[in-house]
Amino acid sequence: MIILDKQIISPILIQSVIENEIPIFYNGDKRELRLPLKTKLLTNSESCLAWLETSNFNHPHVAASRVVKNKAMFRSLITPLAKDYFYQLVKLNELNEMNADHLPFPIVIKPNKGYSSVGVYVVHEQKDWEKAVQSLQAELLLTQGVYHHSLVNSEEIIIEQYIDGQEYAVDCYINHEGKPVVLNILKRMFVNKEDTSDRIYYTSNAILKEIKDEILQFLYTLNEVFQVKNYPFHLEVRKSEKGIIPIELNPLRFAGAGTTDISHYAFDIRGDESYFLDHEPDWDMIVKKEDPFIYSFFCAEIPEGMRRESVKTIDHEKLKNEFHHLIEYREIKSSSDRLFAIIFFKVKSLDQLTRLLNLDLRRFIEAHPLKEEIK
Repeated sequence: MIILDKQIISPILIQSVIENEIPIFYNGDKRELRLPLKTKLLTNSESCLAWLETSNFNHPHVAASRVVKNKAMFRSLITPLAKDYFYQLVKLNELNEMNADHLPFPIVIKPNKGYSSVGVYVVHEQKDWEKAVQSLQAELLLTQGVYHHSLVNSEEIIIEQYIDGQEYAVDCYINHEGKPVVLNILKRMFVNKEDTSDRIYYTSNAILKEIKDEILQFLYTLNEVFQVKNYPFHLEVRKSEKGIIPIELNPLRFAGAGTTDISHYAFDIRGDESYFLDHEPDWDMIVKKEDPFIYSFFCAEIPEGMRRESVKTIDHEKLKNEFHHLIEYREIKSSSDRLFAIIFFKVKSLDQLTRLLNLDLRRFIEAHPLKEEIK
């Protein structure tokens, strides 16, 4: 069973669903949905979770998702895996009155129920606390009504320890026997330590070789406390001096907005198909293949300080020319998201990724002229 949100649908996902005759429901579907106890269930967006909560509240997959979408509950669940990890749950209106003297900087503040990088701020020193709180409050105010409250809930904020180390994103599932299956591992790229954007993730044979076994062992340990079967998810972790530390777990989906398709281009793996057919990639064989390329996706978003409704035109053709080994360019026409394109491409060096990471997207956007107020 797959639940689709119509805002952003991957053409590769649709092809897989049709070829494998997977039953489709849509977010908010008027048809009654009663999920069998041991069913396989996948969504293409966390926006579908609210509908599942209404229609199948007590289903094990929905109950598990409810826990991990609440970041504080997830932290509590995995305490045995990170015993010394600091986190604190507070109300949004309590932030201004908090005494930051006792917070173990560096820290991260973000909505307890969040989506993508909305409202995520890294605070390295106490002197930056007040500015970060103000920025968080301003962003949550600006995004009111943009995201469903089931995706971003600004009432509660989690303050948690900043994890230093390389960040990885993992598409995976737990099979019917409780065995974890890795479908892809991506590295995340940042401009600096304050950056929380989702602009560039990338993968390669070398990345799988360096981290797959360690990630797989962590997934076994994770499921000792999570206790799920036939369950797909997207996991974000960092590798620190203390080992693999989870950042968050995104339930019943893989990398968002169709970006999971990078595994199809890099390794000929369709995550949804692998999950529904109980397919386990032969990573030993895959990583032995000689491939000099790094495979990446680029999330092109309306820059900060610019509202979507102020955009007149976007020069997609000009932006395409920035990618020398373009695989696929997907225009995104969503009124409720800052994302305007997902670009799949490949490069031969990280220097090329660094250039794209610092690309100023204002060069490709024409805004409507500001209207003067008539007094």
